[in-house]
Amino acid sequence: MIYFGVYYPIWKEALILAWPVMLNHIFTTAMRTTDMILMGFFGPAAVTAVGLGDVWESIILRIGLGLGTGSISLISQESGSNSLLADVNKDIILSQVIYVAFIMGIPFIFIGIIIPEELIAVLGASSEVIKLGAQYLLIIFAAAPFRIAAIISARALQGSGDTKTPMLVEVAANAMNIIISAVLALGLFGFPRMGITGVGIGTFTAKTFSAVVFILIFMSPKSKFNIKNPIRHWNFTIIKQLFKVSMPKILQGFYQSFITFPFNSIILLFGTEAAAAFHIARRIFQQLIAPMHRSYYTVTTIMSGQKIGGGKVDQSKRTVEAMIILTIISIGSFSFMIFFTSPYLVQLFGENEASLKMAVQFLKAFSVGGPLITIYGVLAGHLNGAGNTKSALYGNLISQTLLKLGLSYLLAVVFDIGLLGVLIAIPFDFLGRSLWVGRKYLSDDWILEADLMIQERRSESAVD
Repeated sequence: MIYFGVYYPIWKEALILAWPVMLNHIFTTAMRTTDMILMGFFGPAAVTAVGLGDVWESIILRIGLGLGTGSISLISQESGSNSLLADVNKDIILSQVIYVAFIMGIPFIFIGIIIPEELIAVLGASSEVIKLGAQYLLIIFAAAPFRIAAIISARALQGSGDTKTPMLVEVAANAMNIIISAVLALGLFGFPRMGITGVGIGTFTAKTFSAVVFILIFMSPKSKFNIKNPIRHWNFTIIKQLFKVSMPKILQGFYQSFITFPFNSIILLFGTEAAAAFHIARRIFQQLIAPMHRSYYTVTTIMSGQKIGGGKVDQSKRTVEAMIILTIISIGSFSFMIFFTSPYLVQLFGENEASLKMAVQFLKAFSVGGPLITIYGVLAGHLNGAGNTKSALYGNLISQTLLKLGLSYLLAVVFDIGLLGVLIAIPFDFLGRSLWVGRKYLSDDWILEADLMIQERRSESAVD
């Protein structure tokens, strides 16, 4: 009961912040799934073209998420200090990061115009897929500045403690994306049947809409932010810190994308059915566990960042303790249910008995690792709130290389225990990441790192 009384207010605050983030992730997943369903009407070439286009678009996403991590970290720290100087810093951080977002997105527009066919072709696509993929890539690359700006804007609002507004904007944008894509792709209500181009236009319109709405929100008199001229108020300290926090996150995202290729190759050694089984289990895991995992990560970043910025380090540690307990209770219970209902969940993905049987085993491995990867998310989120993203990067590099990839190959191929080796490696990878960031958290080094960053920003602003 004592622990309940201590942690209940933190759990209450966390869940209030978390549910909009969860809902946002659910709608985003639904939007991507809808695009693939729509392309199913136009054949395998169209489905493949969208899939390959999204491979390249993920670069834009990684940049946006990386810069978003930087903005949520810095802004949450400033939000924790109720001072005029902190409010000024929040405005400057937001203004400069949006400016940087547009600058970093512009090259993608020209890339999409000049070499879209080459980008699709390098992935080994057929001539028909290259043609369709180039059309799609041209449109979605044109949305790059808006895509990155929208991600950063959402993270900035979340960093200030507002998770509902980003949810409302993104849910509206995703609904718009689904409707426009369906209408234009299928030629509904008298519109021409545009196929993959219609899906691209839906994506472009939705991403542009999100960015414009966020800018209008920031310009509103009721906004917590006051956008400033980024050139006139240019602050090299903030830009330096932004990239210091963001770059490890961007590199982490790129490496996670890269490691999937050799890992999938190991699974393919056991046949196409094994590969299909892995992706079925992964899709179920992402749909059921990932929204909770990501929301706990985001919420911990917000709450810890605000408390660290307000000089309440002990309270930030209590937040971590509360979130880990919440993870064990909620994610643990949910993972337990998935483990035992996995034979029924996989039935939604076809009738191939061999694939579904292996998918059950993969899903059980993911469910065992569910609490572990979320504990990792909580600890990494806390360190992000302190401005430390290198630890999560190193943890991912080491664990995914040695455990996810290395242990899988060692057990499955060298020791010849088959697919069981891959199944063992999945939760061990999640455990490895958790232990690495846990080591950094327990060292307390992040306290000094955060304090130095905060003091550097505020001393620079005070001089200005």
